[in-house]
Amino acid sequence: MAYVAFSRKYRPKDFSQVIGQEAIVKTLKNAIELGRLTHAYIFAGPRGVGKTTVSRIITKCLNCETGITSQPCNKCENCLEVDKGSFPDMYEIDAASNRGIDDIRALKENINYAPIKGRYKVYIIDEAHMLTREAFNALLKTLEEPPPNNIFILATTELHKIPDTIKSRCQTFLFKPPNQNQIKEYMKKILENEGIEYEEEALDILSKSSEGGVRDSASLLDQAVTYGRGSVTVKSVEQMLGIVPHNYVEKFLQLIKNLDIENLIKKIEKLDREGFDLHVFWKQVIDSIHKELIELVLNGDSKIFEGSDSKALIYILDLFNKTYIQARNSPIPKNAYQLAVLKLKYIDSIKKIEDILQGSKSFELKADLRVDGKEDKKKRDESVESDIKTILNRIRKDIGGIVSSTLEKSKIEETEDRFIIHIDDSILPFIKDKIAAIHKYFPKSVELREIKKDKKTKNKKRDGSVDKALELFQGKVIKYEEE
Repeated sequence: MAYVAFSRKYRPKDFSQVIGQEAIVKTLKNAIELGRLTHAYIFAGPRGVGKTTVSRIITKCLNCETGITSQPCNKCENCLEVDKGSFPDMYEIDAASNRGIDDIRALKENINYAPIKGRYKVYIIDEAHMLTREAFNALLKTLEEPPPNNIFILATTELHKIPDTIKSRCQTFLFKPPNQNQIKEYMKKILENEGIEYEEEALDILSKSSEGGVRDSASLLDQAVTYGRGSVTVKSVEQMLGIVPHNYVEKFLQLIKNLDIENLIKKIEKLDREGFDLHVFWKQVIDSIHKELIELVLNGDSKIFEGSDSKALIYILDLFNKTYIQARNSPIPKNAYQLAVLKLKYIDSIKKIEDILQGSKSFELKADLRVDGKEDKKKRDESVESDIKTILNRIRKDIGGIVSSTLEKSKIEETEDRFIIHIDDSILPFIKDKIAAIHKYFPKSVELREIKKDKKTKNKKRDGSVDKALELFQGKVIKYEEE
């Protein structure tokens, strides 16, 4: 017999087995028992939380051979066919591939016929938000006045894309992801039923990684059992998911505590080189910082940080969360994460926001300087020039004097997110070859901008010198040639 995956084998077969949707289950059971089941529903929520499963259970409740019931027998021919997806009066339509007006017209023609085998025909339109505008318009009249014994269920992960005209004709149920404990218990039941050994902590990791998806959790568990050769352990789960051991994360947090930028950069480089998933690692770091921050707020200290670190940690957590989102869309995630670490170098200046909030005298003095403008701007310019000078000294030492002298002759401008180097077009090709080596010395990204020589300006300068000569020697121009 062919192997059946956990996600299919342990798919809920009645309302009692549905996980984490208590309010929805209670409402639908009452509707069936009271004969108040309406003709059209929208089931909205993230993937793998039970939208299609509940739709199938409703089909069984209405077509079970024992009669209309909120507790189908799961033994009769109709119930078994629904579980297999072969029940002739249940139509599962994938709107992602059947989204046009012709598909909806075919559906409308079909609803005029009586059920083939059961009492009700149930149309489950999956990914309903993918239907075209014309298809939605064709569906409107049918949803408003459907023939008897027809139920429509529109399942979607993006409720906001369903037109309001459709929503107003349906009852909408919002499916929410189950919590980690509920998913953990679901996995426990599977393992105990299968007679598979497991470690509690391993299930904690899997339930967290499933991110609220019941189907995803079953698939991950299936994969973990295979990877662990018949058992589920912390070590095998961490290896399978690419999770960095916890002591690595603790060391990383200790480096953050000490603001050891150099070793933080090296740690990220090493993890990337060893094949670890940096996204998974970064998420571990974010979760750990969040826990440490909660400990600081509740108890005044934590395992690594002190109470005085809480304000800095709030900034770091916000920075790391934004970096995680950016890195997920970056072709080189490592660079995004290393840039976030480099930003920690300036955390002392970020802390001075406290002065702004408290209205301290030191801030008032800076505010006065900023109003005047000149002195404050002068200090900022001197600070930027000092930093650039330090960078150029390092480049001279490591790369050579030719590159550093070329940069010294160029205008270097600092913006909020980058350094802009204005380079003469005659030497730009030379510097372009060195940009990769230069980039690592700057704390922000580097952009090269070409400066083209203005020949007209040169001619004007030359013309001016000729005029002066004519005036001095009281001469006249006999012949003039441009270069």
